[in-house]
Amino acid sequence: MIRKDTKITNYLNRGIVEANLDFAKEHNTIFSIVKFGYEIDLDDAYTFKDLMAFIHKHTDFSPILREDNNSFVIFLKDAKIHQAKAIMQKINHKIYNIFCFELKDIGISMSHSNDTYKKIMDRVDKYFVMSRLSSKKKMFYGTVDFDYYDTMKPLKVLKNIFNKDSQISINNIYKGIPISENVRVNGFNDGIIQVRIKAEKIPFYENERYTFIQHDLIPDIIKADILKIDKRKFILVLGNLQFLQSSPVERSDIRIEPNNTIHTLLAYGHKKLVDGNITSISESAISFFVSDNAVSNLAGKNLFHKELLLKFLLASNNKAMAPLKLTCYIFSIINNRVVVNISPNSIEKSRIRDYIAMQQDRLLSALKLELKK
Repeated sequence: MIRKDTKITNYLNRGIVEANLDFAKEHNTIFSIVKFGYEIDLDDAYTFKDLMAFIHKHTDFSPILREDNNSFVIFLKDAKIHQAKAIMQKINHKIYNIFCFELKDIGISMSHSNDTYKKIMDRVDKYFVMSRLSSKKKMFYGTVDFDYYDTMKPLKVLKNIFNKDSQISINNIYKGIPISENVRVNGFNDGIIQVRIKAEKIPFYENERYTFIQHDLIPDIIKADILKIDKRKFILVLGNLQFLQSSPVERSDIRIEPNNTIHTLLAYGHKKLVDGNITSISESAISFFVSDNAVSNLAGKNLFHKELLLKFLLASNNKAMAPLKLTCYIFSIINNRVVVNISPNSIEKSRIRDYIAMQQDRLLSALKLELKK
């Protein structure tokens, strides 16, 4: 017989899942649902508490539902399948850096307008079980239309997807910023894709050997060689398709190199550790260059899993310098470069986004001048 508290938990979880489904249908939006496993050890309850707090914070304070058998469910709002996969990879990477372990059992699916509670839970349960039974893969995923771990061949999956929705984005990187264009697939046959591009982008593609393709229904990035450019008809022909697990074009977290020197200081508590100059900045990580003496000062202090403080000044649109104090964890120290993972609050994240946008505008202006040559 099912215990009363288990029944209450089941009904509570069902109500939350159905509320998310109703919201998605009413607002014509989607979400991804993630199920992951974690075995709770009450002798180490604080690790469990800190882990759940970390996941809650890094999924925009999504509710965390506890199910039986040490499994949990979270929601990623407005996240399509490829975005959900990238988010969970990033979260798992940070978990390993902070807690020294990874979430090994992860199943992901995306909501659909015809979903019921049973349909979406059966689907994410399937991928969760596949992940739990797998000795190699940590993450399994799929949608109501496409099972990416079925016996279907990749090109057949692509054909079905393009027939359902022909819009894709083609992406490249210019000095750390994304150059993207939304296009429609005009033809797809034997692994060859034809798309119509904008005339002003032709000079850029002429200087590239390949591009990256993203589609809302595809969890993997597709690398494609640029085979031909028809300048009269504005047609780009792509081939030699490769499905990648990750790619530099997943730019939900854009990394920018400062154009001016930004001095930074790393502290532990009230004690200064080292100072240096920032070499790159994003919403989730910052790297900075330090001297040989500073590297020696960090060595042997066992700081990799301790909460540190990073301080620096960041320029804003009105040219004022805004002071930032960010909690961080050391990710790596290679030669004289220190990389830290940061967890900015909403105000701090907004300031970093504004700075990145300023740098993007500067680089895009340089790109336009380069393409006119």
